[in-house]
Amino acid sequence: MNAALCLPLVGALARGRCVTVLDLPGQPGLSAGGRPRARRMAWYGQWLSEVLESAAPGPAVVVGHSLGGAVALACGSPRIVGRVLLSSAGLTRLRVPAPLLTATVPWLLRPSVLRSTALLRRMAAPGGEVPDHLSTWMDLVARCCRTSLAPTPLPSGLLGLRRPVPALVVAGRFDPFLPPRVLGPSARRRPGGGVRGGGGRGTPSARRGAGCGPRPGGGVLRDFRHELRRRVHACARRPRRPRWLASGAVHR
Repeated sequence: MNAALCLPLVGALARGRCVTVLDLPGQPGLSAGGRPRARRMAWYGQWLSEVLESAAPGPAVVVGHSLGGAVALACGSPRIVGRVLLSSAGLTRLRVPAPLLTATVPWLLRPSVLRSTALLRRMAAPGGEVPDHLSTWMDLVARCCRTSLAPTPLPSGLLGLRRPVPALVVAGRFDPFLPPRVLGPSARRRPGGGVRGGGGRGTPSARRGAGCGPRPGGGVLRDFRHELRRRVHACARRPRRPRWLASGAVHR
């Protein structure tokens, strides 16, 4: 997925705070087309640090979905005061169920809107609808882009360095790649101390296909924001409200 397809989620985040949305370089969207050839996650982490220097004048909360979550974890910028990781790569290996793989192969080999819809239905929560614009987008991605696949888990030493910064890890209850039972054990050992389950899937057609990524409950986000404000006020002589940066995700 790219930033433009996540606008419903971005709109919810932007109520009462400043949000900057990023498309990752080398992924579907409006960013640069070049991809790092080696040390991919270190490269993306440095890229995000440079973006924060230019786009965030003060403290920032980074929201990452899928590959974007791994990029948020790879970035060690001191401007980051919190991370929200939605069905995040980088913590554990993805689970790929056989029915999903069966729908993925024809989508890659002979792309069409119908095959894209069939794939998205495997990602949708039970009873969920697949919006036409998502099917069209996934068809375009299969025709024009080359998947980079999800990264392997980040080194435990690097993840240990991220522990001091608060993290909220969220997974959709029916996420086929990273359901809470798969993501939970890794999240408890690493940043965030656990995983919160959402009502839908952590994939593009979350809940009933009306957004990008899982939607954490309002109470969960409120508690997380309060903790961030407490930390920012405790650390800054002239505290500012943290800017939120959402890091776009890609198809897997």
